Amino acid sequence: MALAGCPDSILHHPYRIDSVDQTSAHTRRDLVEPGFQEQSSRLSLNHQGDDDVDLEALVNDMNSSFESLYTPYNVHSESTPLIHNGQLPASGTNSLQPVSPKQKVQRSQPVRIMAVRRLQEEEQFRTSSLPAIPNPFPELCSPTSSPVLAPGSLPQNQPANKQDIKVFTEDGTCKVVEILADMTARDLCQLLVYKSHCVDDNSWTLVEHHPVLGLERCLEDHELVVQVESTMGSESKFLFRKNYAKYEFFKNPVNFFPEQMVAWCQQSNGCIPQSQLLQNFLNSNSCPEIQGFLHVKEQGRKSWKKQYACLRRSGLYCSTKGSSKEPRHLQLLADLEDSNVFSLVAGKKLHNAPTDYGFCIKPNRMRSETKELRFLCADDEQSRMCWMTAFRLLKYGMLLYQNYRIPQQRKAALPHFTTPIVSL
Repeated sequence: MALAGCPDSILHHPYRIDSVDQTSAHTRRDLVEPGFQEQSSRLSLNHQGDDDVDLEALVNDMNSSFESLYTPYNVHSESTPLIHNGQLPASGTNSLQPVSPKQKVQRSQPVRIMAVRRLQEEEQFRTSSLPAIPNPFPELCSPTSSPVLAPGSLPQNQPANKQDIKVFTEDGTCKVVEILADMTARDLCQLLVYKSHCVDDNSWTLVEHHPVLGLERCLEDHELVVQVESTMGSESKFLFRKNYAKYEFFKNPVNFFPEQMVAWCQQSNGCIPQSQLLQNFLNSNSCPEIQGFLHVKEQGRKSWKKQYACLRRSGLYCSTKGSSKEPRHLQLLADLEDSNVFSLVAGKKLHNAPTDYGFCIKPNRMRSETKELRFLCADDEQSRMCWMTAFRLLKYGMLLYQNYRIPQQRKAALPHFTTPIVSL
């Protein structure tokens, strides 16, 4: 069919459109020329009714197909460099161009992981991997709390406090021993016996010695050595020596408690047996009392005054009126709870004591001051031992008897060999 007004080039080239479809390497501007658009327009206007090929619709389909072909290419060409270690690119580089909603593609970018965050994640993983420890005391937990203990809530093992202690032997040599804070005087004596290769006959004691004051005493077996040392001055020291009479009063109480000095013995005319005598001291419900005359040193002076004194569980009292024991005539000299009794060494030389049988009551909180010391003197050794032994029994009670029984029980538990061991 002949087309009026069409150039001969169109009529003689019926496959022009097919050649355009095969040209995929050109851009959209090169494919659709102005002359081509004008010719196609005239063809569509003049022969819409009798031509079965719609050129305008065909060109629109071609444009849409080219857009779909070049969209991935344009997106890749317009992408920007990845952020490296959280830093933005240099100012001279190309920035992101605004693209159509179809071209916006979500991409994962490298993220800088901080060291603190990584440690927290590792700690969380390590904590969660630990097994849950059941609480052995769920009844102590509140109703809202869990009966399972978290691994981080467990108490840490604290290292035990250690301290060096200097101990002097009878020959004047000094030994430095490292002990724990909870070591008792008995434990330290056992350790010194082992280190010194001595015979363990349960008579070794640790003596607290104050050379400036002329005082010394044997530590009780249950006392903590570190605690006692904290109340000692720089010139004071520990002595390691034997004392066979430390618990002798449990074996022969009559020798330590004369009848005239025990108040209830005088009331019962001396009919109390020995076992009952000690039980009255060990029983906390009883009220034993030691009485007699003592030489008391006046505070702040070098003079001594003889006064009637009585020793009770509440403390040591002296009478201000003869031998009267009425409450209005009794004056408190020392408290037993916060004090210890010491033997007075060289009392005549240091303190102008009237006799050689002196003793002293020293508060625990004091180091070397003399204003709170109570210096006393008895007329003989038996009277002095009665006052000092009664002081220990009234202060410690059954604890002193347990200290006496422990070595005997340990000795009884050891096997007895009837024949000597022969080395092969």
